[in-house]
Amino acid sequence: MTELTPEEEVAAALVAFRATLEMAQGHLARVAATPVHTREEREQLHRDALAGALGPDMERLARLVDDGETSWGEVFEGSSPHAELLHSHLDTMEQRYAEDWKRALEDDPTFDPRTVEEEVRDEMRAAVGDQVAHEIAHEIVDTGHDPMEDE
Repeated sequence: MTELTPEEEVAAALVAFRATLEMAQGHLARVAATPVHTREEREQLHRDALAGALGPDMERLARLVDDGETSWGEVFEGSSPHAELLHSHLDTMEQRYAEDWKRALEDDPTFDPRTVEEEVRDEMRAAVGDQVAHEIAHEIVDTGHDPMEDE
C-alpha cells in the first residue's frame, strides 16, 4: 500500500471520525432505549423525592413530574430541560457508594478497564478496515466526492 498524501490523511481521518460518530450515536440510542428503573422503582423514587428524603432538587423534580413538565424517563435519559436537578442527587450517591462501586468492579471478572475511547477505536478498526479507509480517502481526494455521504 502506498503512503497517504496529507489530503488523503485528512480524508481518512474524516472517514474514521464519521464511523466513530455513527458508532457512538448507536451506542447512545441503545443506552437511551434501556430503562434505568422498573416501574416500581420509579414509583418508590417518586414517593421518596416528594417526601424530601432525596434532597430539595429531587423534590422539585418530583413536583415537575407531577405537573407534567417532565417525566422520570426524560430526566434519566438527559432529555429533560430539568435533568440538571438530578446532579446533586447523583453526586450524593457517588460520595456515599463510590468505594462500594469500585470494589464491585474490581471483583467483577467481566469488567473491562479499557476506556471508551480505546473500545470505540478498536470497534472502528474492525468495522472500517485500513484498506477501505484508504480507498475512500483516495476517492475523496481524486473526485471531491465522499461515498460515505451516499449512505
